[in-house]
Amino acid sequence: MPTVKTTQGVPEKAAKTRERFNRDDNVIAAAISVMSDKGYASTSIQEVAERVGVLKGSLYHYFSSKEELLYRILEESHEQSREIHREVIELDLPPLETLLLYVRRLSVWYLANVERANIFFTEMKHLTGDRQVAAAGWGRAFERDISDQVVAGQADRSIRNDIDQRLLTRFILGAVNNVRFWPSRRSSRQFDHDAIVDALVALVGDSIRAS
Repeated sequence: MPTVKTTQGVPEKAAKTRERFNRDDNVIAAAISVMSDKGYASTSIQEVAERVGVLKGSLYHYFSSKEELLYRILEESHEQSREIHREVIELDLPPLETLLLYVRRLSVWYLANVERANIFFTEMKHLTGDRQVAAAGWGRAFERDISDQVVAGQADRSIRNDIDQRLLTRFILGAVNNVRFWPSRRSSRQFDHDAIVDALVALVGDSIRAS
C-alpha cells in the first residue's frame, strides 16, 4: 500500500507528529510566559489557550492538566541542564576546568532562559505524587554533578580542601542558581550577559581554586 502523502510530500503520520511537537512547543512557551507573569497558582488553562490562540478544550489533547503542563516545563529544563553536563563531561577536562566550564555554560543557559529558570525554582512545590518524587531526584542529581567535580578537584589538589566539599558545592549551587537575578533594570549601568558570566566564573574560580 502506498504511503499517504501530504500536499508537501511529507508522510501524513510524520507531518502530524511534527505538528504535535510544534504545538507542544507553542503551548509550553505560552505557559512559561503566563506563569512567569502571574505564578502557577494564578495561571489558568484558559489563559494559556488564549495565548496560544486555540480553544481551551484543544489543550487537553496535549496536556491532561495544568500540573502536567508545569511538570513538562520543569522536565524540559532539567533535561537541558543534563545535556549541558553531558557535553562538558565528554570533553574529559581536569576537574577544576570541568567545573568552571559547567558553571559557565549553565550560567549562559540561565540568563537566556530567565523565565523558565524562575518557574523551575519557585513553582516545583506545586507538583504532587510521582511528579514531586521525580523533581526531587532532579535536584539531587544537579547537586551531585557539581559535588563530584569538587571532590575530584580536591583529590588532585586543584580545588581547595580546607573547606568541606559540601559547603563548596552549596556555594557554587547558590552562585549559579542566582545568576538570573544579576541583570538589573534599576542599575544605572547595564551589564551584558557575557560580562555577567565572565564575572561569575572568575569569582567562583578564585573562591575555590587551591592556593
